[in-house]
Amino acid sequence: WAVIGALLVALALLILLTPVSTQFTDPCGSVLRPAKTQYWDGGELVFANTPPCHDARMARLPIGVVVGVAGLAVLVASLVTGRRRD
Repeated sequence: WAVIGALLVALALLILLTPVSTQFTDPCGSVLRPAKTQYWDGGELVFANTPPCHDARMARLPIGVVVGVAGLAVLVASLVTGRRRD
């Protein structure tokens, strides 16, 4: 069970660290490491994530969190049951 939990945590990290892409040419980065770009917003130069990149990153966040929490739960359950057997 510990191996399965570790694999789920690794999968969650992979999901959260893989760069997202949109139909625009802006580099979006990943959920944990966003790429900031300069763009004009209402006549003001802004150095941040463009709104399409932010939306694409936030769409990936729930899946990464669910997989990570499930992996941590399996890891904790395997450690607790492993100690009881000893």
